[in-house]
Amino acid sequence: MSTPWWTDPDGTLHEIYTGQIYIGNKHFGPISYDSGRRDLLWHRCSYAFFCRVCGEVWARIVMFNSRGEQQAFEPVCVSCKEHSDLWNVPGSLLANHLDRLLDSLPPEVLRRELELLLEKELAV
Repeated sequence: MSTPWWTDPDGTLHEIYTGQIYIGNKHFGPISYDSGRRDLLWHRCSYAFFCRVCGEVWARIVMFNSRGEQQAFEPVCVSCKEHSDLWNVPGSLLANHLDRLLDSLPPEVLRRELELLLEKELAV
């Protein structure tokens, strides 16, 4: 029987993480990726998107390792869609290293991200 994780020649542990994306109370679909990807900076956690303006956790990406264990949450400070943000697109999940997950996002999230970018561009 093979293990659900592996180590590459440089010693990096790889493991497929699976999870679910929630924005507000709405489920936006599944996500899956190799947690050992160098471009993800080896973060092995769930994510809680926190708006510094209103204090709301407006989105969550709940991740599980290959053994089905839920991973602890790491806060990601990005304003919700209702508030301005100097460094990020308000309401976007593509902040910090998470922009590298673009290829792993479900279609409904991609559509939402595109709409947020278009709204931002049209507002300028």
